[in-house]
Amino acid sequence: MKFYFGTFLLLLSISEADAQTATGGALSECANGGCNLGEYCVGNSFLKDVDDTGEYGCSKCNGSRDWWPCNFETTCFCHALDAPRIPPAPRSGVTVNAALDTCRDVLTEDTFNNIVQPTSEEGKQLFTYAGLCDAIYNYNQYHDEKFAQMGTVSQVRRELAAFLSHASVETDGFSVTREEHHCVNPITGLDGNVYCMPCKEQFYSKETKTCTQSYFVDEQSYYKYCDLSRQNNQGCSCTVAGVKMANVPLQDDLRAPAIGYVRADDMYFRRGSFDTSFNYGYMGAGIAIKGDAQYFCEQPDLLATNPQYAWQSGIYKWMEYMPYEFGSTAHKQALKGNFGGTINVLNGPLECPSSMNISEKHVQMVRDRVREICRAGSALGVMLELNQCENSYDRDCQKCDGLEDIYYSCQQDGSCPECNGWEENLLSLAPTVTPAIVKPPTFEDWGKYWNNPNPGTRNGATSSYPSSVWYSIVSVVVLIIHI
Repeated sequence: MKFYFGTFLLLLSISEADAQTATGGALSECANGGCNLGEYCVGNSFLKDVDDTGEYGCSKCNGSRDWWPCNFETTCFCHALDAPRIPPAPRSGVTVNAALDTCRDVLTEDTFNNIVQPTSEEGKQLFTYAGLCDAIYNYNQYHDEKFAQMGTVSQVRRELAAFLSHASVETDGFSVTREEHHCVNPITGLDGNVYCMPCKEQFYSKETKTCTQSYFVDEQSYYKYCDLSRQNNQGCSCTVAGVKMANVPLQDDLRAPAIGYVRADDMYFRRGSFDTSFNYGYMGAGIAIKGDAQYFCEQPDLLATNPQYAWQSGIYKWMEYMPYEFGSTAHKQALKGNFGGTINVLNGPLECPSSMNISEKHVQMVRDRVREICRAGSALGVMLELNQCENSYDRDCQKCDGLEDIYYSCQQDGSCPECNGWEENLLSLAPTVTPAIVKPPTFEDWGKYWNNPNPGTRNGATSSYPSSVWYSIVSVVVLIIHI
């Protein structure tokens, strides 16, 4: 009897929003209820080669068809002609916290400054608090699945902590704005364009940030980050011929001619808060942020100069990058409180299992991610599980084995002082992350329920207990009586 009664109390203590973290349905939103008046079901041609109309076009999905192309939630979507054509993010199944303002209520500027601490001037100019808040607001304005606004306050804090910890690792502590060896000593020409000096990695010194041999000694053109298989609707235009060395317009009487440079807007190297790279990466960011496939194709360096776009390109990847074999996003894993799952979704076998020596670089990056989640989690007063996975057969259940070993060993060897006392910061910094507890009903309350088919207080007011709680009561009582 005691065991089942204890189970009953545990059921009551789980908040409703936390109980809704199951993966959302797989059907397109067109097929899952149909589009609203004035909307049309259109295709996400960047994700798959689908048309708006035709026998296998997305127009067939509106309210009925449940097979291709309607059986994948982001392939076809509802679109109003007077709105930007921005595809939806995969659904988490968690309820939007409409009353919450992320920056006002959770991520204050002081908290942000405790986490984001660039050491370079360009990092200080790019990774700003205002830029992040603008990026969150803009992304959420055009997406039903919100970034850092789903579920409980605790879930929002966990997502912010996980996102910022990954962003810190990807940008070398928010201090690198352009991939360093692809843009050595950037300069601005008289035409207003930024020019970069590419350098092969073996000739680049990270310590001095210098290149000992020009890229063009051995190459006729710069051809990196161009995937020729991703063209037209699925990637920015690029060619195998690459980009020729530029003639940088400078005032000859003031400085020597710039040799070995390429216009930054002709290069698709890594930029932004979350490693946007390749011709297809910039097209995807343009579609998700602006509803314009060519927006960042034509000016990719905006991700290194515009704070909102630098942050929002990272939010796009966080919310929408979903490897087919996983069926999940980093956003979904963060809502579960599963930090290891976010690593696996974003980096896969490069970093998971974390004990695999794929490369020295990624081994260190995993250690850095553990250190940064301790720092961001402490600042936001919230704890994430390094591996939170209850059902290993669930495709939405992702793990990165070995994180626990890194967490404990780095505290012992002193390489992650940020993790010491992480748990103590939960109460001292953010008591609001304590999950909401539904007060267990008394035996008098039980009597009210059985005597009134429409549960409520004696004066006719609505009961303070949600219907789901009463269902739990009935289920447990029946179980006890049966035993």
